[in-house]
Amino acid sequence: MQQPSVSVIIPTLNSSRTLDECLSSIRVQDYPQDLIEILIMDGGSTDGTGGISIRHNARFIDGGYRENQEARKGLGLIMAQNEYALYIDSDNILPNSQWLNQMVRPFYEHPEVIATQTWRYGLKPGFGIMNRYCALIGANDPVPFYLGKCEKISHFNDEWRRTPILKDCGDYFLVNFTLDNLPTVGANGFVIKKGLLLDSNCTPDQFFHIDVISDLVKAGHNPFAMVRNEIYHDTSSKLSNLAVRRMKYFMEHSPSKSARRYFVFDIHQKKDVLGMLRFVIHSATVFPALFFAWQGYRRKKDAAWFLHPYVCLSFLVAYAFSSIYLFVTVRSYLFGQKTKKYWERFKISRQPS
Repeated sequence: MQQPSVSVIIPTLNSSRTLDECLSSIRVQDYPQDLIEILIMDGGSTDGTGGISIRHNARFIDGGYRENQEARKGLGLIMAQNEYALYIDSDNILPNSQWLNQMVRPFYEHPEVIATQTWRYGLKPGFGIMNRYCALIGANDPVPFYLGKCEKISHFNDEWRRTPILKDCGDYFLVNFTLDNLPTVGANGFVIKKGLLLDSNCTPDQFFHIDVISDLVKAGHNPFAMVRNEIYHDTSSKLSNLAVRRMKYFMEHSPSKSARRYFVFDIHQKKDVLGMLRFVIHSATVFPALFFAWQGYRRKKDAAWFLHPYVCLSFLVAYAFSSIYLFVTVRSYLFGQKTKKYWERFKISRQPS
């Protein structure tokens, strides 16, 4: 069967450190290059991001939304010209030349499939300890790991346990997601039928990758194919940088500031509350997290496991600070609005009749 056309949508902002290797890994795919369109949705880079994009024959688009890469993803979807949309980030690297073929194969073997997701982060030779840690747990944030909502399977086990498998096809398997078991899929190696995604709530101001996927699941769209391959994620070399980035991301996309539809942590879900309590206890007491690191090391020999207690504690502090900041900011805003309202009423009441 003829291979489908694919639009690769990559949000960037001063991404020259990783973008060249990312784009090179796309251009060496054993896939007709005339069927691959690359859209670089830039937020106002001042480094060499634009030049790197042009050198790899990618469309470099000033997408605005400097502090909101999710909005640029939504804009990229609207501008994409091909049949399928592939979402990767500028710090992703495709590990081999067959990766894209592996990702589109489920679509023509099972036409009912709406999207495919690579199921694991790979341990790229030469990666630093922080990148290896994130790959080992399957996320760049320990909170989704404790909540059972990581976008990727961890190296802690080799079995899919989140949902029943509808059909195992060897290199991939089919699953149905519900709003109760949906992990944070939709990025870092995610392919979807573009027309289907365009029918969701995907305007740039409303776009957030897991939100639009949850919209589709809520509307009854299934199944998904989880592909047994890997993608590299050169996310950060320092814990402090990663924690600060996650804080900014959390505050920018907090439900208190935007119309979110999917909640990584839902206080109304018992399993989420229990998972969050487990994260807090492991982070605050250290020893359970250290024991988990030892178990992980026994399964996959890598010293990066032992970052786990430090990462958990760092993220606990970061999210606590962010939550307090958001609470104070929102309350101050509401108080200001209320005061302004009363002041306007007072001025009107003082006017002569």
